[in-house]
Amino acid sequence: MRSQSSPRFVALALFALLLTATAAPAVITKLTPLAEVLESDQYIFTAKAEKLDPDNKDRPTATFKLDKKLKGEVPFERIPVNMTGNDEAKKAGDTKTIFERLDDSRQLVFFVRKQGKIYNAKVFVEGSWFSIYGTLDADGKTVRWALLHGEPFLRRTFKGTSAEMVKTIEDALAKKAKPPEPDDKEKAGYGPPIQKKCEELNSALQTPRSALLGVIPSFVLVGPLAIIAALFPGVFARMAVGMKRWRAFLVVASINSTLALIYFAVSTYRPHWLPAGWAFAPRSVAVYFTAIALGGFLWAGLRYRRMACEEPNVTGVPSRTELLALLGLTAFAAICTALTAAFADWNSTLTVPMREFTFIGIALLTATTYAAYRALTHRADLGADGKEPALRLSLSGESVGLGALVLCGVVTVLLLNGRGGEPIAAGTEIGDAEANFAPRLVGEPVVIEAFEVENGKQEKVAGRIMSGLAVDGDRLCFGVQIATDGRLLAMNRHTGKVEWAVDAVGEPLRPVFCTPTIEGGKVYCGEGMHVDKGCRLFCVNASDGNPAWKEPFKTGSHTEGAPAIANGKVYFPAGEDGLFCADASTGAKFWQFPGGKDKGIHIDAAPVVANGTVFVGSGLYTYVAVGLNANTGEEKWRTDLKLRVFGAPIASGNKVFYGVGTGNMGFDTFHYDEEGEGREKEPAGAVCCLDAATGKEEWRYPLPRSVHTGLAVDAFSVYAGCRDGNVYAIDRKTGKLRWRAGIGSAVASAPAVASVGGFPITVYAVSREGRVFCLHPQTGAVLWWRGTLPGFGWRGDDFDVMCSPLVVTTPTATGSKRTIYIGGMTVDPNNPVRRHVAVFKFEDAIGG
Repeated sequence: MRSQSSPRFVALALFALLLTATAAPAVITKLTPLAEVLESDQYIFTAKAEKLDPDNKDRPTATFKLDKKLKGEVPFERIPVNMTGNDEAKKAGDTKTIFERLDDSRQLVFFVRKQGKIYNAKVFVEGSWFSIYGTLDADGKTVRWALLHGEPFLRRTFKGTSAEMVKTIEDALAKKAKPPEPDDKEKAGYGPPIQKKCEELNSALQTPRSALLGVIPSFVLVGPLAIIAALFPGVFARMAVGMKRWRAFLVVASINSTLALIYFAVSTYRPHWLPAGWAFAPRSVAVYFTAIALGGFLWAGLRYRRMACEEPNVTGVPSRTELLALLGLTAFAAICTALTAAFADWNSTLTVPMREFTFIGIALLTATTYAAYRALTHRADLGADGKEPALRLSLSGESVGLGALVLCGVVTVLLLNGRGGEPIAAGTEIGDAEANFAPRLVGEPVVIEAFEVENGKQEKVAGRIMSGLAVDGDRLCFGVQIATDGRLLAMNRHTGKVEWAVDAVGEPLRPVFCTPTIEGGKVYCGEGMHVDKGCRLFCVNASDGNPAWKEPFKTGSHTEGAPAIANGKVYFPAGEDGLFCADASTGAKFWQFPGGKDKGIHIDAAPVVANGTVFVGSGLYTYVAVGLNANTGEEKWRTDLKLRVFGAPIASGNKVFYGVGTGNMGFDTFHYDEEGEGREKEPAGAVCCLDAATGKEEWRYPLPRSVHTGLAVDAFSVYAGCRDGNVYAIDRKTGKLRWRAGIGSAVASAPAVASVGGFPITVYAVSREGRVFCLHPQTGAVLWWRGTLPGFGWRGDDFDVMCSPLVVTTPTATGSKRTIYIGGMTVDPNNPVRRHVAVFKFEDAIGG
């Protein structure tokens, strides 16, 4: 998986920062908002160091005593911690670093989350962060704590003093103030170590740091500057000295842009503030903006006529200063629109709030074109005597620009009226004669929220489903992300009750993007994402979640792709480590196909095994498809696909199909630091068909954006979900397009095809926004669709639906029924940072 957690849409809307994240081994590199930490952790409290023993070479320890409860009833008074740390901590010298920042005078702030028998804790002390975890003993009372490692990147979340942190937490929990946003520009590191007494005296004489500087809130500081630049007051103020005629345009641009930003912010983060009904629907808002532009257009015309009476030369040819100013502003608007398209997509430039900024840019371009036309044809203004008249018959550039704004608004209203604000997939119309035989949606979708029973109470499971779903009878298995941690859950697919959960295998799990594989009563699953190192593949019993191997299979990289099981062997990808083959019963290693920069291989996608061959692909360094001997790991063939391979291939018959493209799951183009210099410039994608025996490319169907999800295939077609928002059906023999259907702004999950008796009857697909479509496999026509997953609450951020539909087909007396499961999350409309694991269930049927 390649996702990037950053609020890039809001940032682009404000023309602000372009956020990036740097990976570091085994630490939290995700940009983590403090609000998310406060919401997800059950216990927050302060503590003091009661006893510190850093000089014990065998087992350095620290004991912390509870001081003040800030959130939740903390179930322990003392926390004795083994400060040895894991392998990464030892390598980085984290134990020494942390002890240098501890003494009995410093206040520590603990953020603790309980997952089953595991306590995950992040500790803050005077600008420094580190992670510890505790394991609950069998007696249910004793918790054994150990240091994991330091967290230098969490200084981006908060870097102030402990007192400032406590004040921030108390204000946030009391709803007095929002926690500050993270600062992506803050460098990784730690707060100051304990100073000597003379240094403390000097420090006391200095001006204390403000709580505001504890975290640099980039949105608060950069936002107003970006708004000023976007709404042109500073630039236009200087230009208005020589252009008094532009006051109406300034007012309209300012009002529409500001209202668009407010509407986007409220509808995204506080949708419950908007009254129900049509008054605040997207089409109505577009009407309001158009009406404001029309009012400005009429006002500009009246002002221009009055100015012409008082100062006739206002009707003259635009001056060189005015023309250059318009050219500069138009270029600025064009750059902002291009940046939006480059770092989000072109749909974002025509979606609130960026739509209003784009329209302002179009208006400026129109006015600039008109001004240039007036300048180039200035001789037409001369009289017969070759002199300029005092008064000319002309339109003002301001009126031309506002007229363009009105026209853009009218077109928007008409388009929204035609499609109701929702995308409708392209395809052919189904006649009435076929309607009785087409699948029909039965009832409304059902939301199955996962819950656990804790102390006799039902508690919803926090987080979101990252992986695909695997079915095992009445049980669904899937991977979950909770902030920076992960879980593997087995949930009853009818009730939502969590039957078992894997929170830790030795150490707490990293986020689980890997789709579990169930085979022979065992569940095989990996952990971690692209930034994670030192991850593992683990195997547990499907019945109870207890370990089935003596210990997990450790790798030096991440294990994102679903394992493949064949002939008693398990094959799984491990990023920089390439591909491993191990004994499915014991986890003992059989062979490794090595990866890394030196080998030119990086394997993230799930492998597929067929006819004694393992098919894999590389997404970094070289973009190749490789066929390996399933018994020995020896390379049979290698084919350059010219684009990244991040999606799982699919083998069918004597062919193997790959989806490829630029960028990753979150971006159309992307630069990975591991690859050194160079950057993808233009987005591209394709579906490729190779001969399974030789690797020879038989056909390639190019696409405008990438395909980084898995593919689906039937007897006639290969189906691919593309980041351009379309599902493509490609003839599997010729490689020619059969149909395409638009379902949203992007597709971040693989489509699924359902067959009866070997004949395809439906194709299911879901967009990243949570729009679900059932398509005709032969024509792409929409058989049924659902606008959004109920309660999903997509906000245009990186929390896309990435779970492919899981289809369970059941024969009936008069036809067949399908149950479709899609994993995701529900979002509290009153508090968007509260997210709970949920599976969405649909049913359709054919027959009476």
